[in-house]
Amino acid sequence: MARGQEAGRGSDPALARAIDAALNVPALAMGFQGVLIQSLTDGSTLYERNADPVFLPASNNKLLTSAATLAILGPNYVYRTRLFRTGPITRGGTLQGELVLRGAGDPLLSPRDLDEIARQVARAGIRRVTGGVRFDDSLFDRQRLGEGWSWDDEPYYYSAQISALNLNENLVSVQVLPGRRVGEHARVLIGPTDKYTALVNTALTGPPKSKPSLVIGRVRGRNILTVSGSLPIDVAAKDNRSVGVTIENPSRFAAFVLAERLRRQGVAIAGGVREGAPISPEAPVVAEHVSVPLSALLRRLNKPSDNLIAECLLKTVGAACRGQGTGGADGTGAQAARDWLARIGLDVSRLRMADGSGLSRRNYVSPRNLVRLLVYLHTLPTFPIFYNSLPIAGADGTLRRRLRGTAAAGNCHAKTGSLAHVSSLSGYVTTRDGEMLAFSILMNNHLAPNRDCAAVQDKIVALLASYSRKSALHSNRMNRISQDLQD
Repeated sequence: MARGQEAGRGSDPALARAIDAALNVPALAMGFQGVLIQSLTDGSTLYERNADPVFLPASNNKLLTSAATLAILGPNYVYRTRLFRTGPITRGGTLQGELVLRGAGDPLLSPRDLDEIARQVARAGIRRVTGGVRFDDSLFDRQRLGEGWSWDDEPYYYSAQISALNLNENLVSVQVLPGRRVGEHARVLIGPTDKYTALVNTALTGPPKSKPSLVIGRVRGRNILTVSGSLPIDVAAKDNRSVGVTIENPSRFAAFVLAERLRRQGVAIAGGVREGAPISPEAPVVAEHVSVPLSALLRRLNKPSDNLIAECLLKTVGAACRGQGTGGADGTGAQAARDWLARIGLDVSRLRMADGSGLSRRNYVSPRNLVRLLVYLHTLPTFPIFYNSLPIAGADGTLRRRLRGTAAAGNCHAKTGSLAHVSSLSGYVTTRDGEMLAFSILMNNHLAPNRDCAAVQDKIVALLASYSRKSALHSNRMNRISQDLQD
C-alpha cells in the first residue's frame, strides 16, 4: 500500500480484502488511490479508501459538467445558430448591408449545417450582399483555452479552442498522400477549406514499404499548418486517415466558410469577413440552424469524451444563468455548476472546476463527491438520459475495448478519464443479484502506464459485477456462527 493511504473498509470484509488485493500491485505503489462503492438499494457503503481527499479527475470532470447542464438547461435544450441581416433587401435581391452569423455555443455546427444556412439565404431571394459576413461570438468570453491547459497540446484535436461560434469542432482535417514518384513532395488535402490556413509542406514520398514518419502540426498562435517527414509511395488512402488540427480564431473560421458556401449558392459577397459589435436580437433573421437536443448531445459528449462539447456546455450554463459564459474556476459556468452541486448535497469545499472537460490539471474532486452525484442522479426522472450517455463496457465509447468477456460487459456504464499519471473510472455497475452500485475510482501520481491502472479498475468493476451480497451475507453469517461455536 502506498505511503499515507488508508486501508479499504466496507460492509463486507471479504470484498474489502479482494479490492485491497487488486489495488496492492507494484504499478500503483508510488501513487494515490481513492475508491468509494455504494449501493443504490439501501445506501450502504460496500467499500471505501481515501474517499474524501481530492484528486485530479481527468475526464471524470465531465460527470459534473453533464449533470449540471442537464439539470439547469433541461434535456430538450437546443442551440440556435442564427444569421441576421443589417439592411433591406431590394426587389432585385440585393441585401444593402451585412449578414451577421451569431453563435449560440453549438459545439457541433458542421460545414453541412452551413450549406443549409446558405440555401436558406438563397431561398430568401438574396443574390448579392453589398457588405460582408460579420460574426458575433459575444455570448462567450474570449478565453479560447481552458484554465491551465498545456501549451504543447494546442495543435491537437482534444485541445480545440472554445467559442460561442464553432465549426467542424474548430478543426481542419489534414490528409497526406504520397506523390507520384519517390522523392517528390507528398500531397496534402485540407478540409473543409484550404484557404483559411497556410501550409508549409516539407514531407517527401518514400520508397515502397518504407516506414512512415509524418509529423503534422501547427505554428503556435498562427494558422500555419506544418507537414514534415516521409510517406511510402505505396500507402493506401484508406490506411492513411485524415488528422484533425486545431485552428486559431474559430469564430472567424466559421464566418469564412459560410462566405464560401454562400458563393457556391450563387450569393455574391462584396465585402470580406469581419468581427463587429454584437447584433441586436431585434434584427431580421435570414436563416437558422437548430441543434440536436441536449439529451442527444450528452451521448456525443460522454461516450467519446469530447472536450469541446464539455467546454461549450459549461459556458452555455454560465450564459443561461448569468448572461455570458466565461471560463475558469471563477467563471460563470463553473459558478453556476458549483451552486447547483452544492444544492444537491456535494461538499464544494472538496471540489474545483477549472474547466468543463477535465483537460486542466487544476480540477479537483473527491471520490465521495462523485458518488454523491451519481446517487442523486439515480433519483431523477432524467436518469435514463444521463445513464445512457455514459460509455458501456465492452460495447461503445471509451469503454468499448475494456471488460470484454466479464460480467461487467454490457452492464457497467461509466466515465473514463486519463491524463499523464492520472486515471479514473466512475459510474454504475449491477451485481449478480441485480443490485445497482455507484462507484468512483480515482488514481493519481502513479509512475506506471495508464493501461496498468485501467487494468486494476477493470478488475474491481468485474469483481463487483460478479458479486452477490446475498451470498456474502450468508457466508459472513456462517463464519460468525462458526466463530461463536469455537468460543
